[in-house]
Amino acid sequence: MGFGFPAAIGAAVGVPDRTVVCVTGDGSIQMNIQELATVVENRIPVKILILNNGYLGMVRQWQELFWENRYSQVDMGQTPDFVKLAEAYGATGVRLTDKGTLVDDLKAAIATDGPVVVDIRVTREENVYPMIAPGAAAREMVG
Repeated sequence: MGFGFPAAIGAAVGVPDRTVVCVTGDGSIQMNIQELATVVENRIPVKILILNNGYLGMVRQWQELFWENRYSQVDMGQTPDFVKLAEAYGATGVRLTDKGTLVDDLKAAIATDGPVVVDIRVTREENVYPMIAPGAAAREMVG
């Protein structure tokens, strides 16, 4: 958790002629959000797509599927406004909430010059697949 954004920065520096997109959760991005300063200062045009459901999503999903919805310590509570936070660092911030225009809005955000943070609001209990069950091998993925 938290690895995606720093990895995307490295990828963007390594292949500066390619568009690099980091798809991350709202909990994960908060572990390294301060690196927005790095990408702005160094003009690294990473695009960050935050799947924002207000939870530590994968942990919540495990608790739903394997521990009978006994949620513990996964609700993010009060989280920052990622659009304003992006702008505070000097990056572009965009919030997407309309499924009907999602594809076009994503294309526009990715085409925007410089670092971009896209806050995509998703259903709070949306699950992500495939996933690996606790204690299972990768070859036993669920979904």
